[in-house]
Amino acid sequence: MDDGIPTTSTMESKHMSGILSADGLKSAITLTSVLSVVGVWLGYRILVCLYNISPFHPLSRFPGPKIAAASYAYEAYHDWIRGGRYGPKIQEMHKRYGPIVRINPDELHCSDPYFTDEIYAGPGRIRDKWQHQLNTGGAGPVSVTGFSTVPHELHRSRKGALSKFFSRQQMFKLEGEVLDFCHLTIDKMLRWSGKEAFDIKEAFNCFTADVISQYAFGESMGFIAQEQWEPNLATWTGSFMKSAYLMRHNALVRKMTNVMPLVADYLGEDIKNVMHQMGTVIPGYIKASLDDPNGGRVFAELVKSKALPAEEMTMYRLSGEGFNFLLAGTETTAATLSVITFWLLQQPETYRKLMDNLQGLTPTSIKWAELEQRPYLWAIVHESLRMMPGVSHRSARIARTEDLVYRTRDDKTEWVIPRGTPIGMTSMINHFNEELFPNPHSFSPERWLIDGKPNYKLQKFLIAFGKGSRSCIGESLAYCEVYLMTALIAMRIIPRAKLVNTTYEDNLKYDHDCIVPHSRNGPVTVHVRIQ
Repeated sequence: MDDGIPTTSTMESKHMSGILSADGLKSAITLTSVLSVVGVWLGYRILVCLYNISPFHPLSRFPGPKIAAASYAYEAYHDWIRGGRYGPKIQEMHKRYGPIVRINPDELHCSDPYFTDEIYAGPGRIRDKWQHQLNTGGAGPVSVTGFSTVPHELHRSRKGALSKFFSRQQMFKLEGEVLDFCHLTIDKMLRWSGKEAFDIKEAFNCFTADVISQYAFGESMGFIAQEQWEPNLATWTGSFMKSAYLMRHNALVRKMTNVMPLVADYLGEDIKNVMHQMGTVIPGYIKASLDDPNGGRVFAELVKSKALPAEEMTMYRLSGEGFNFLLAGTETTAATLSVITFWLLQQPETYRKLMDNLQGLTPTSIKWAELEQRPYLWAIVHESLRMMPGVSHRSARIARTEDLVYRTRDDKTEWVIPRGTPIGMTSMINHFNEELFPNPHSFSPERWLIDGKPNYKLQKFLIAFGKGSRSCIGESLAYCEVYLMTALIAMRIIPRAKLVNTTYEDNLKYDHDCIVPHSRNGPVTVHVRIQ
């Protein structure tokens, strides 16, 4: 009927049209809102970039590429996307711009080894760390450890509570156990006689992990006792190292690490094992050490000493410290020992001089203090630390209460670094400085000797263990391990070992880093066959 009265179908059609129009309007509003937010964010980021390269920024007068000063994207590209290659890029910047360069909007980098003691000053001068760099793996329990502490004062109290356990005198008491682990490792290597080649760094990883776990927890992790060399702690933490720069530049990923224990089973065996170590094994070791104060070593003594307030003694924080002990005390020293082994095999003349220097000693009579007095061995150890320091990524410090003044040695240029500015150095740049170390890619222990005696002045330029109030507390333990193991390797392994498919260019030469130095083929490897 056409009597002017709308039909039911007509009414439904108009109703549906109204709903669609409303939905369309909502969609348009939502899309407009999203685009507006994105536009505002992009506009803000552009304004920040423009400010960063403007004369108004406090670091504007420092040289460096504008693209690096504009935003953190340049650093993220080289370290995160290209995989740990900002260090070599920084070295290129220094060749173009000089000893002080601006490497991101807020940070400076110095390549002059003579300025080391100003950046890495001693306890009497305040030096904070920089959170941007601590974001490199600084999540979960690790984020509340002494290593990951930003303020100078809090770090001093945390380090002070632990450093006494790693003093030189304390390490002399531990020397017998270290030597026992050395012999166990060497014996296992010799049982490989006639078998396939193996990566000797993995053997050293087993050795260093067992030493630090035995000392820290009163119980070794048992890597030497297992039949093979792998898996070990270093193979598990490989993924942790590879994710370092993803963590630094991606806040979302850092937040997600807090739920990693819940999803670890779905993230691969390496991550699963790391989370198991951090969340279960290490707390178990610590709890056992607290239950057995006489055998619990570092953590039992730490809790008993009450050197820190109760809120600092939580299992969460202590687990992070335990994980840091293992992380810092394994791969780093193992890589140094691997470099020593490589060059002793690669350069027979170096090996001959070492054996001449070790005359009168036997595998059962060696003592750390005496080995340090053998000049050529001393030189080999320090040349190895130069070429393979434990950590290869840069390490910045913040002078919170003072401006730092840098002058070139010819007094032609002076830079005043404003207080509160992160400025750091990189071991792989300092240690390959051609003025201090001519032909830096040549393994030459002789450069460390003057008239056959150690050149201690040159030693001061090494930053293998850091410098100043924030230096590595495990330095004495590392030296103890390296001296004892090097002597035993020279006496018992080198005469029966042969390098297999290992070259300096392919397997040891620094190409990029994942916190620790990597060659162009990945982690440092030294394959040997025992004959």
